[in-house]
Amino acid sequence: MPENNALSYADISLLYVEDEAATREQVSRILAARGYRLTVAENGEQALDFFRGETPDIVLTDIMMPRLNGLEMARAMRAQSQETQIACMTAFSDTSYLIEAIDIGINQFVLKPFEFSNLFTALDRCQEMIEFRKLQKRLAVENLRTKKIEAVAILAGGLAHDFNNLLQVILGYVSLARMKAEPGSKAESMLAVAEQSSDGAKELGARLLTFAKGVKMFMTPTPVGQIIREGVHDELSSTAIVAPSIDLPDDLPLAMLDADRIQQVVASLVSNACEAMPQGGSLYVSASTTTLTAGNPLKLTPGEYLHVIFKDTGVGITRENLPKIFDPYFSTKEMGRQKGMGLGLALCYSIIKSHQGHILAESEPGEGTRIHIYLPVYHAN
Repeated sequence: MPENNALSYADISLLYVEDEAATREQVSRILAARGYRLTVAENGEQALDFFRGETPDIVLTDIMMPRLNGLEMARAMRAQSQETQIACMTAFSDTSYLIEAIDIGINQFVLKPFEFSNLFTALDRCQEMIEFRKLQKRLAVENLRTKKIEAVAILAGGLAHDFNNLLQVILGYVSLARMKAEPGSKAESMLAVAEQSSDGAKELGARLLTFAKGVKMFMTPTPVGQIIREGVHDELSSTAIVAPSIDLPDDLPLAMLDADRIQQVVASLVSNACEAMPQGGSLYVSASTTTLTAGNPLKLTPGEYLHVIFKDTGVGITRENLPKIFDPYFSTKEMGRQKGMGLGLALCYSIIKSHQGHILAESEPGEGTRIHIYLPVYHAN
């Protein structure tokens, strides 16, 4: 889970290149036992062919190899990817190699003969840099998303109030015209549609106002489990094809919440889950407490948090779309089908952020989606 700072070797793809058979056999066994997603190449040409198709996270290579040495291979790899970490194993200390290696951008050196502890230290440094760059990318996405939401907030604050006033006048006259129309007539039917659409536009205006700066939050110590349980059942009451499974312990601690806003988040997440399971499926909702330490990847204040998970068995989200789902007006659904299309998850993001929490998604196509919410636990003074 995101709060775990331990290195996970199973998440790292490692390409090991060694032309000497006995060394290759020994080192590859040790690396596989450590848990890396390992690919082994017998020479630089074979490794380069693999690299062009897969681009692993780390390349561990000997330097002195026939036909294509490790530095020539690394230079070709570096031309394709600046992100891959490259560690070289060498028995030579010639400064000409070091200068060329620095020019190529070699990340780590391991001198032969080596202790495996030194090799592991070099590989861990490579992995730490990979994790650091991933964190930088996540923070860049978060910053961009925040700027987008701030832009929508400025728009909402400037227009939503006037929009609602004008809409109220329109809705009033439509209602009066409908009252004067002959019941059951075509005119009365058309006015009823206009009235219904105006109600939908009012809801859109209310959603936009959620983004507006200065919207007041009525925060009180609240039992989160009760809000989630009621929200899930209310949202699923009109469908029988999605089966809920709820694991919300009775002894969950309180959180300082605006109950109405959190209900809005629950409704939006359940609605999205149902849309992802048009043929039916299951929605699992759970909550527990977790402690986040200083420097946690979520960049939240250290302390105790409620960790709420919404997990569906739906169609999932592509890797391309996953980083965008909390952006305002991003949607994979056909535009025009629903009022406020693309605002639901952006609203969830804004609301959870206003509660000093965090929301994130994990998903794979065909494997469903997991939404994680972190909310600070309330502690009375």
